Amino acid sequence: MAWDWMLIEVCDANPADCPELFALEQEFPGLSVLETACMSHCDLCASSPYVLLDGEMVTAPDTTALFDKVREELARRMADQRSEI
Repeated sequence: MAWDWMLIEVCDANPADCPELFALEQEFPGLSVLETACMSHCDLCASSPYVLLDGEMVTAPDTTALFDKVREELARRMADQRSEI
C-alpha cells in the first residue's frame, strides 16, 4: 500500500540537517527530505533544531528529541491513513 506523500524541509545550516534525518526516508515510505539553502527562520535556526513537516514547524531542544517528535508524528499520520481505509 502506498502512503500519501509527506515532505520534510530542513535548512542546510540547521543541526537537524544530518544523516539521521535523511534515514527517515527509509523508515517511512512516501516521505521525502528536502535540504534547502535557507528557510528564512534564521533566529530559530541558530538556536534549535527544527524542520518543516508538510509546512508545519516542528521544533525541539536537541536533534534526538526532534527526530523522536517527527517519528511520532509520521507514525500518527500513517495510522490515520490506515484507519481511513
